[in-house]
Amino acid sequence: MQTKSVRSILDVILLLITSVLLNGCTGTQLQGPTAPAVTHSEPWSYGDDDGVLIHTDHYNIYTTIRDPDIRRRLADVMEGALGEYQRIAPGVPLTNRPMDCYFFRNREEWVDYTRRHTGADAYIYLQIGRGGYTVRDWYVGYYLGSTAATMSVAAHEGWHQFASRHFKGRLPPFLEEGIATMFEDITWSDDLPRWNLAINRSRLQSLRAAVEGKYLYPLPELAQKHAGNVVAQADNRVEAFYGESWAFATFLWEADNGKYRPILRKMISDIADGSAYDPSGVHRNAYAPWNPAGVKPLLEHYLGMSLEEVDAEYQKYVRKVAFDDYAAQWN
Repeated sequence: MQTKSVRSILDVILLLITSVLLNGCTGTQLQGPTAPAVTHSEPWSYGDDDGVLIHTDHYNIYTTIRDPDIRRRLADVMEGALGEYQRIAPGVPLTNRPMDCYFFRNREEWVDYTRRHTGADAYIYLQIGRGGYTVRDWYVGYYLGSTAATMSVAAHEGWHQFASRHFKGRLPPFLEEGIATMFEDITWSDDLPRWNLAINRSRLQSLRAAVEGKYLYPLPELAQKHAGNVVAQADNRVEAFYGESWAFATFLWEADNGKYRPILRKMISDIADGSAYDPSGVHRNAYAPWNPAGVKPLLEHYLGMSLEEVDAEYQKYVRKVAFDDYAAQWN
């Protein structure tokens, strides 16, 4: 699930410049595919609207978007993002069935599809102002008025889809959302998508606003939340949830020159194969009823610290990102 975080064209240009400037400082190089996705298409329609079904090596992309360039970029982003997901979760075997993505050309079709296919949960998804959502191992999005914003949603929701398809267990929802936000900022080089997993200007801006506005969620509270808890709240609280979730995910990926990165990968690997340390039972079984109380012992076990100690390190990282990194990227 993604909330509204659409960048202007100027923001996208600034992001490209910043990514190049900061590339050597973050310890994370720009990554991406070396060739366009191999595709073939066939006619598909939604209601009276003609569209196409785009087949790639790992995805079926059903879309009523009419612009062939946007459709091509969707295919390249999904195949490229899959490689980035595998950097976060190396060693997780892929299934041999393609994953289904639905991208509509407008919100009206997205709303109609949501009402028809998500049952009693439709009212939750329809509260999403701008973005997409994932159900089991398929996701739904729509064109947001800019190619950059649309690709951002695709890469974000693709992580949820990847985790749902390939993990036997369940990540803490706030961490799954945080990891998903790491794929949102996409730059283009040689007409191919590129990622720097350390940079997300939109989420950084939300984090800075939450710090300055003094409405950060304390980590013990944040760790128990999921997107459904916040989607109907005020915009600044929604943005704080995603900004902080992004900060925690990048804390585990980037802090202290990647100190916690092996731990993050180990935790993901164990959750993926259903062997995670999990006294609550909620993280070894993706279909078990959700129990927020299971997050604390999981994080404490893998990080080897109490949640309070983790929070102390995380808060230092938040201040560094919200002020030092913010200044570097905006000045």
